[in-house]
Amino acid sequence: MAQADTKLSIKVSIEKFQKGNLTDNSLSLFKTLGYNTERQQPFEKKNYDYFKELYLDNDTRFNEEKALVSHWSYIDLLFQLSTDEINLQHGLFDTKQVDQTIIEAYLFFTIELSAESYNRSDLGQITREINKVFSMPVMVLFKHDNLLTLSAINRRKHKLDAQKDILKKVTLIKGISITEPHRAHIETLFDLSFDELLRVHKFNNFVELHNAWQKTLDIKELNKRFYKELSIWYFWAMRNVYFPDASPDADNKGLFQKEEKVREHNAKNLILLLTRILFVWFTKEKNLIPDELFDESFIKNNLLKIFSLPR
Repeated sequence: MAQADTKLSIKVSIEKFQKGNLTDNSLSLFKTLGYNTERQQPFEKKNYDYFKELYLDNDTRFNEEKALVSHWSYIDLLFQLSTDEINLQHGLFDTKQVDQTIIEAYLFFTIELSAESYNRSDLGQITREINKVFSMPVMVLFKHDNLLTLSAINRRKHKLDAQKDILKKVTLIKGISITEPHRAHIETLFDLSFDELLRVHKFNNFVELHNAWQKTLDIKELNKRFYKELSIWYFWAMRNVYFPDASPDADNKGLFQKEEKVREHNAKNLILLLTRILFVWFTKEKNLIPDELFDESFIKNNLLKIFSLPR
């Protein structure tokens, strides 16, 4: 499937969460991302009490308060990904130890939370508490209000006790809009798709697959990618933009232009344009201004009338 088709399918899978069954929609999303979801054992009851009955006992380190279990309105085990499922897609796939870590399988859960808003710390802590329960890594797909968050955690073998794991950094894609999926989120989910991860990272075992997930989810890596793409766009724009009201020696269409003056004038104004665009986008993402101000039809039908501006 072409990249554009896959990204469109991801967008459609996200929008399906507006209605229907959370488990079915979650499985559909992971299938769209190219993961083998055949090994399923869904919960008979989709609530915390059933999860507790199955997995928790008096010896567990699970902390109900930190896990915000009173907010769990729905939980289900989606599927287990093991070497058997991977080998059907990828051929030989080993489970050797890499960097003090052995991973033989992966679990995927989905949880719906009752409140409208959760910060990164909240979702990270829930992910950490769930991972305390299992000997294999757990990836969690959260849904709250009209948002999705995909969360994973790093872990390694305990240096003194090979039967224990040390849980480390939680990484996540937070705030994926169900009603209006953002292009950047779709791009990141595409980067997490099985075939794209395999193409880029060429993994041969679960540890390498897990590291590929972590690197793709890591906010530092996303920031690097953002600034790289921004710099590419900037240098492209510098060859194409024209800003008026320049002095005679900075006017790139004038008779008295000087190359260094033209470059300085364009660079200054292009940076000002970029910073203003980023500021406006930030205010939109943080819901500081109404979404209608970004709706072209609304502006044409309302604001232009108010200010008596020509169409």
